[in-house]
Amino acid sequence: MKKFLAVIMFALMLTTTARAAEFEMVEYSAQVKLQWLAAAGIPEAQNFLKLIERPVFFTADNLNDFKRLEMANALYQELNMNAAMEFVREKNYQNVFDLACSLSPRAMLLGDEGRKVVVGELQTVCLIGDWCVDEFGKKAKKNVSYDAFWLQDRRGMMASADKFNGEICIIEQGVIIYLTPEVRSQMFYNIRDVLKKHGGCMITSDFTQKKYFTDVAAALYGEENSATIYNETKAMYEKVFEDKILDDDLQNEQEAMEFLKVHGLRAVKYPLFTVMPNLYIFNKLTPAQIEKVNEISMKNYLWVITAL
Repeated sequence: MKKFLAVIMFALMLTTTARAAEFEMVEYSAQVKLQWLAAAGIPEAQNFLKLIERPVFFTADNLNDFKRLEMANALYQELNMNAAMEFVREKNYQNVFDLACSLSPRAMLLGDEGRKVVVGELQTVCLIGDWCVDEFGKKAKKNVSYDAFWLQDRRGMMASADKFNGEICIIEQGVIIYLTPEVRSQMFYNIRDVLKKHGGCMITSDFTQKKYFTDVAAALYGEENSATIYNETKAMYEKVFEDKILDDDLQNEQEAMEFLKVHGLRAVKYPLFTVMPNLYIFNKLTPAQIEKVNEISMKNYLWVITAL
């Protein structure tokens, strides 16, 4: 186990500067998200985190407001993970194209249900992701694969999409606020081309990310604390990512709809859930907090995007 990870790290040291930056993205997007999902109580996330045998990024030792940040981020990530899975199940998509999902257990769980899942990620995430699926997956071993490409890489994205037979549900949650406008624009042109060729849709909550996360924080700790928790979370991520988060971009509905139209896409907004599932994190919440979370589940925070 340790030897496997040592091989990955050694291989990365022998590659280019771009690969070094890619490894930093593993540290950022994969491990941090996995930490929040594990904190929510999701067994698969806890198993993944244990398997890769690496320390968590954030603790009470390096964050003064750690407990609130952990709970808000854990709830937010579990809501996103389950909203995507429930949509796939309700629409009975057999093909799932999961973009930049890090080491989320979502791909493995959907693969265990017999659905074909291709995860588009950075190469280092793909190496660890494939290994985790082999260790913990059941049917997922033959249904889930990780493909390495950059989101602006049209050829790479299309080659992965061409592995599917039938309509595709593309899932993307939590990445566009970290992309430059140029990369973001090319990513959505690529998504348009995939949907035009294969049919189906893309689902995301990114165009409501700021209001959505603030509502999650308010559900746990009240409106008076929600902005502080959001800003502290943003600062936390910016410190790790060593760059500014573009969290004001495309958060206005009209602006976002126009952006999608320019890229040959359209969107319809839906509630996160038709029926609220029983989340693992509910075991850590009060009845009043759970009631507030149920209210969030009925808000139109899920965008279903199709090609024009």
